[in-house]
Amino acid sequence: MTRITQLLGQASSGDSGAVQQLYAALYPEIRRIARSRLAEAGGVTGLDTTALVHEGFLRMAESEGLRGSERLQFFAYVGRALRSVVLDHLRARATEKRGGGVQMVTLSHADEAVDPAPLGQDLAALDAAIEQVRALDEGLSQVIEMHFFAGMTISEIAEARGVSTRTVDRDLKKARLLLTELLTES
Repeated sequence: MTRITQLLGQASSGDSGAVQQLYAALYPEIRRIARSRLAEAGGVTGLDTTALVHEGFLRMAESEGLRGSERLQFFAYVGRALRSVVLDHLRARATEKRGGGVQMVTLSHADEAVDPAPLGQDLAALDAAIEQVRALDEGLSQVIEMHFFAGMTISEIAEARGVSTRTVDRDLKKARLLLTELLTES
């Protein structure tokens, strides 16, 4: 059993010292995942990497508790938690007082106006599609989260799920097709 696995077990059972040690040990990897989540959002969240890591970890440790008995399962969970923080910030920006995402345009520049449907709506649509996939097939949604949101490789996902890399590859193909179908319907 690795040190991280031991810390995850202790943290899951409420050991605050283990939570702090786990955070310190995994901070660089969580930061890498957070940076990629922000890159996907295209800078529209108003968050920086450090703020996302801290908010995501606090959300995991305080409100939901740490999940995952092994390192790979934990990082799949980290990816999901960080995605939810980014989406919450996008939703908050869209519903801000005084117009949210409304774009101010003068009449003389009305023809040059940019479509106000930003990436945030695309991420919200993607999140809704992933939730639909979860309702249809929990395993496919886990593969999506592990690969696209936690940045895990096919072999890491196979190890975490206890299946072959061929199965993971096949599940990723199915998940992509299903997501494409769900996103084109909306």
